[in-house]
Amino acid sequence: MLTTEDMIEKCHRFCNSEVVELNTDSLIGFFQVFRPDGLALAGLFDHLDIGDQLHQRLDRLYAACGDDRRPDGRRDAYFVIRRPSAIDPDKASDLASGWLERLSVLAKRVGDDDLAASLNPAPKIRVLEGLPPKHPKADEEKSRLLRCLQDQASVLLDRIQPTPAAAAALRSAYYFVACDPMLRDYLMWPFYAAAREDDDAEPVADPFEPYFQLWLHGVKYRIFGEDQVDLYLPRQTA
Repeated sequence: MLTTEDMIEKCHRFCNSEVVELNTDSLIGFFQVFRPDGLALAGLFDHLDIGDQLHQRLDRLYAACGDDRRPDGRRDAYFVIRRPSAIDPDKASDLASGWLERLSVLAKRVGDDDLAASLNPAPKIRVLEGLPPKHPKADEEKSRLLRCLQDQASVLLDRIQPTPAAAAALRSAYYFVACDPMLRDYLMWPFYAAAREDDDAEPVADPFEPYFQLWLHGVKYRIFGEDQVDLYLPRQTA
């Protein structure tokens, strides 16, 4: 079985880069190397039973973002959807409700009672259109709900132990796909779902699939209170 260090070395071989240090940060930008389609990643997870699932999720990412070339000739540092397709507001609301409900279930399962309590009762969902305002930067200006989502939900998968070696190796690489912990955890969910197979409890539905659907459509969430999540849909032009 590959160790974390073995997986880091394997990734460097895939992108023909020199291994200077066997640390996870050395893989930041790894997935960007294989744009636009990610086809050269074939075989990266061939030692894992969940390899096909991991590749399917990456395929969806590459298909959505495609080439990293900007109209001005420069390249995107991250995976960006330039022209998200429209989404019905009711559909967006349903997806957000599913995302938060499943997060609450997972939080209870891994013992994060504080996060579970912040999501129960479920926050109201309000759907808006246009550019979202920025969240407050200072912790004292943030609502408890926002702090829980940013600080606790973003590390929820870390509480599922033991961490698979490949997941430990690639966590930074997955995060810097778009600097979005929820997108990272969507792409990495098969690692952790498999790690829970020995758990006698009923399987938890993927909490990050609904979030990924929102991300595909360019939807951003904002939280400024304790009981409401605002969704901002990209403004549609004729």
